[in-house]
Amino acid sequence: MNVSNVEQKRVRLKQFLKILSEDPSLLNQERQKDSRSLAEFLMYTGYTPRNEPVNMAELVSLLLKRVGHEARSEDMMEHVMNGGTVDEFMNISK
Repeated sequence: MNVSNVEQKRVRLKQFLKILSEDPSLLNQERQKDSRSLAEFLMYTGYTPRNEPVNMAELVSLLLKRVGHEARSEDMMEHVMNGGTVDEFMNISK
């Protein structure tokens, strides 16, 4: 992958994370009481990185699969980047 592709991916990820931080469906305080730790998500999915950083895209894809969704993290990212919310995505991708 050349430098411009890496930079484009970095910029796109930064935009995605900014949009996620403003997603009203993620601001629900009641849900935050039920939040889980990264270790719990790793155990739930069976994802075990071996001496490497956790690939969050892979973890999200495994979580989606575990809760019965056919979509992957890339699908969720595309939905959110196109103006959708995480709640909408979770409801339409079943």
